[in-house]
Amino acid sequence: MTHKQKAYKKELIKQLHISQRYQGYYKEEEEEYRALLEKHFGERSSKALNIPQLLALVKYFNYDIPGLPIIKDRSKEVTEAQISLIFGLWSAYAQDVSDKALRAFVKRITGNTYLHVDKLSKADATMVIVALKNTLKER
Repeated sequence: MTHKQKAYKKELIKQLHISQRYQGYYKEEEEEYRALLEKHFGERSSKALNIPQLLALVKYFNYDIPGLPIIKDRSKEVTEAQISLIFGLWSAYAQDVSDKALRAFVKRITGNTYLHVDKLSKADATMVIVALKNTLKER
């Protein structure tokens, strides 16, 4: 991202944070705001959004558009290869290979709760894979 793009993104975040709709929404219903971001953009913070996503969010909070489109960045989603690697490493590592045990391990490593492993972000999946590989090396 260029210096101008970073400055523009920072300005968009400022515009978002000063809008009355945002201030009321965030102040009263912060978790609902984060769920809105998660549903439409796949993120829980406005700082993690890219410029087109921020533009849509600012327009929505300034009442310029009636609803938010779903603009998820697919490059941040877990890949099939990562999922299969996680399951393979997990079966080699764990005594209890249940989904519940795997989800508990994922929460311990990432700090995030997931109902299904295929809903992991790419970054969280990478953290889980590295942790599983490191624990297998120690054995």
